[in-house]
Amino acid sequence: MTRVATNIDYIIERLLNHSYQFDVYPDGTAPSVTLPIHRRPDSALLADVADLEQRVGPIPLSLRAFWHVVGTVSLIGRAPEGWPEYSDPLFVSPPDYALFELRERDRGEEGVFMCGLAPDVLHKDNVSGGPEYAIALPNPSADATFEEEWRGIGFVPYLRVAILEWGGFPGLSQDNPQDKWRRKYPCAPPPAWFGELTKDLLPF
Repeated sequence: MTRVATNIDYIIERLLNHSYQFDVYPDGTAPSVTLPIHRRPDSALLADVADLEQRVGPIPLSLRAFWHVVGTVSLIGRAPEGWPEYSDPLFVSPPDYALFELRERDRGEEGVFMCGLAPDVLHKDNVSGGPEYAIALPNPSADATFEEEWRGIGFVPYLRVAILEWGGFPGLSQDNPQDKWRRKYPCAPPPAWFGELTKDLLPF
């Protein structure tokens, strides 16, 4: 996760160098709830991780390590040259989002808690979409499936795809179910500098 954090910082720096605008949807509107581009873990975040685990049971090691080492991240934004739709920018929310959802559950509701970690590919483009990407809790495993993300893979494999293969924008892959709409209604291609985002990233 130390390498994940370093890679995220590399990607953010490269995006800023090309005037990528963070914290705004591709259509130019601002999200109703904002998240720092990369918030490093602090005492409040770590306390929320402990609180969540106390309330719902074990959290997979991969997710706990992400929160403890990386913190949170949001690459939602747009490039000045335009950007392909449904690029699914990397986003991992803080544990206090999950705690809020947990408090909103019906009183006495028990069983699996779907810990939401990111808006789905459509909501990240400010389009009405489906359920959040989530991890089912409790789960004492080393890793867990990143539910609702179309690849159906674990959280760590998802991070590898999102960061190492796609520079934080895994939705640009042709296996994205929304790629059919990009083909039907052609949009801006990735800018010429897009390949820089994955250059010399640290494997993990």
